[in-house]
Amino acid sequence: MKNINSFVFFLYSLTLVLTFAITSVSGQGQTKKAMLIGVGSYPESGGWASINSANDIKLIKTALESQGFKAEHIAEISDSKATRQGILAAIKNDLLPKVKAGDMVYFQFSGHGQQRPDKDGDEIDGLDECIVPYDSPKKFKPGVYEGENLITDDELNQNLTQIREKLGPNGQLLVVLDACHSGTGTRGSVLARGTTEVMASEEYLKRNQQVVLKKDNNELQQKGTVTNSLKLSPMVAFFGSAQNQLNYEMTTETGEHYGSLTYALSKWLVKAKPEESYRALYDKIRVEMSVIAPLQQPQAEGELDLEIANGKLLGKASYYQAVNVFSETELSINTGELNGVFKGSEVALFPPDTRDLDHAKPFVTGKITKSFPTSSSVTLDSAIDKNIIKSSWIYITQKNLGVISLRIGIDIADPDLGRQIEDILFSKPYLVKDLQAPKIWVSYVPHSDTEGALVIKTLDHYTLDSIAIYKAQLPKSLSFKMHKKLKEYLHGDFIRKLELEGSDIKVSFKIIPLDSIVDEKDVDNLKYLNVDISGSKQLSLSTKVKILIVNEGIKPAYFTLLDVQPDNVINVLLPSGAATPEEMRILPDQKILFPVEFEIGVPLGNEVFKLISSDKPIDLKATLGTRGGVQQSPFEKLFNETKSEDSMQTRGGKPVSFPMSEINIYSDSFIIIK
Repeated sequence: MKNINSFVFFLYSLTLVLTFAITSVSGQGQTKKAMLIGVGSYPESGGWASINSANDIKLIKTALESQGFKAEHIAEISDSKATRQGILAAIKNDLLPKVKAGDMVYFQFSGHGQQRPDKDGDEIDGLDECIVPYDSPKKFKPGVYEGENLITDDELNQNLTQIREKLGPNGQLLVVLDACHSGTGTRGSVLARGTTEVMASEEYLKRNQQVVLKKDNNELQQKGTVTNSLKLSPMVAFFGSAQNQLNYEMTTETGEHYGSLTYALSKWLVKAKPEESYRALYDKIRVEMSVIAPLQQPQAEGELDLEIANGKLLGKASYYQAVNVFSETELSINTGELNGVFKGSEVALFPPDTRDLDHAKPFVTGKITKSFPTSSSVTLDSAIDKNIIKSSWIYITQKNLGVISLRIGIDIADPDLGRQIEDILFSKPYLVKDLQAPKIWVSYVPHSDTEGALVIKTLDHYTLDSIAIYKAQLPKSLSFKMHKKLKEYLHGDFIRKLELEGSDIKVSFKIIPLDSIVDEKDVDNLKYLNVDISGSKQLSLSTKVKILIVNEGIKPAYFTLLDVQPDNVINVLLPSGAATPEEMRILPDQKILFPVEFEIGVPLGNEVFKLISSDKPIDLKATLGTRGGVQQSPFEKLFNETKSEDSMQTRGGKPVSFPMSEINIYSDSFIIIK
C-alpha cells in the first residue's frame, strides 16, 4: 500500500469517488469548492450494470448546501460527460484554475471501480486500482480494449497533488470514493459498485499471482519523485469498503437507493458541528454503515484530527426556522430526513429565543406533511399571521421515527410451495415482499423429493432459523415459528438504527480491553478500543472488556447499555446482576469504569453497543407497566411497545412516534473476529 500522500490508497480501497464540492464561506477569505462526479447510466455496450450514482450527487449536494456550500461553487459531471477525458479535463481546466491558497476542496466519485495491471511496481498485489469512466467497457479484449480509458490511482494522485500544491498548507482537501473494485460476490438483486473481473489477460493474472507470492514482507517498489509534503494541503479520504470487499448500495425505508457511504456521510455531515473533527465524523459514518451496509467496513486515511472545513461548518441547529411561508397554515422548514425528521412528526412554533419548552406556550402546533433530505413541509393546526411564522423558533416536539417493517425476499424454485410460504409470511402487514433490496431471504433447501428445510437468512448471511418441513403438508406451527423469529429480528433492527440526541443529557462510553488496563483508578489514561489500519474496530472471540461511562452533559443521568448482536438479538449489559436501574446514575463530568467484565462471543460480525441515557431510570428487563410506582421512562415505553405485534399491525408497518424528552443514545460498533 502506498503512503496516503501518493493517493494510491484511495483507489486501493476504491470506494468510488462521491463528489467534489466547492462552496464560498465567509471568514479569512477561504472558499469552499466541490466537484461531484457520478456515473450511473453506463452504455449498455460497456457491460456495466446501472447504479444510482445520480441519487448520490443530489443527496451529497443537498447536504453540502445545508452546511453553507453554495450551489454555484459545486461542479457536477455525470454519465456521458464523465468520460476519461471529461473527468481529467474538468479537474485540470475547471477545478484547478479556481483553487486558491487556503481554500477547502471536496472531491467525490460515485460509480464503478476496477483493477488493471500495475505498470510501475508500486502495488503489493501487482494491480492498479481504477475508477471507471463512462467510456470504459468492462471486458478485457486483447488488442481491442485493454483498459486504456480507466483512470488509475496514480493518474488521479497526480491531479490531486496539483490541487494540494495550490491549496497550500492552510488549505484542505477531502476525497470521497463511493465504489469498489473487488470482492467475493453477492446476490444479483443487490447492487454492488465494482467488479471482481480484472482488466487484464489470463496470462498476466496467472503470472502476477506468482510474483505477488514471492514479494518479501509485502515491500513495494517505490518509484518517482517525492513531493515536499510541507507545501501541500492536508488531505482526508473516506472509502466505502476495504479493498477486498464489494461496496453495496442501500435502500431507505421509502425505497430510494444510494451509495451506502454517500448516505452515511450526507446524514452526519448535515448534523456535524463547527468544531467537529474528521475523526469524529468518520466514527459516526462507521457506526451508521454497520447498520445500513453490514457486509462492508468503511475506511479513512489522512489527517483525521483536523476540524471539518477548518471549523467553518454551520453546525446543527437546536431549533428550526421557516424557509418559505406559503400561507397562514403552510410553510417549509430547514430540517428533514437526514436529521431524522419524517412525515408525521409534530412541531410547535414559539416566540424567538424560547429555550425552556416545558414552561413556554407555543403560538401554534402542526405536523410534518412531507419530508425531504434537508427540508420539510409543515401544515399548522390553525392559521397564524405570516410574520409570526417567519420570526418563530420552531421545535420538533414529537418525532416520527419511521415505520416498523421488514423487506423479505423469497427464493423458492417450487411455485406451489413458494405461493404457500408467501401466503403465510405476508399475512402479517409489517412484512413486505421485496426481491430488489430485501433485508431477509427465505429459501427452501430440499433434503429429498418430499422434505427439506425453510432457511431464514439475513442479507449478511446469518441463518436466523432453519425449519424442517414436508412439502405435502406444512406444519401448523410454521406460521408461529417464522413470524416469531422475524418479529424478534425486526425489533432488533429497529433498536440498532434508533438515534436520539438530548440537549442537556449527553452520556457516552468507551470500550476498554481488559489486557490494556494498568491502573483502573487512572480513568483519564485508559487505552480504549480504537480503529485499526483497516479503518474498523475489531475484537477477537473470548476477549474481555470493561466499559468506561462518561457524562459530558450538564445534567445527572440514568443509563442502560444494550448489546445488539450481528443477528439483531438484543442483550441488556447494564444494569447487570443484582444492580438496579436506579443505581445506574452518573453526574456531570463524572467518569465511571464499571467493574463488570464482558467476554466477546459469537456470532461473528458487526456488533453494536448502544448507551441510552435519560432523566429517569431505565428498566428494559421489565415488560409491563411501571416498577413499583416509579414513572416509566419514555424510552422504556418505546422499547416495550415496539416489541409487541400490536405496534406492527398496519400495512407496510406503523409509524412510531416519540416525545422529544431528555433522552440521548450513543452508539459504537465493532467487528467480532475469530
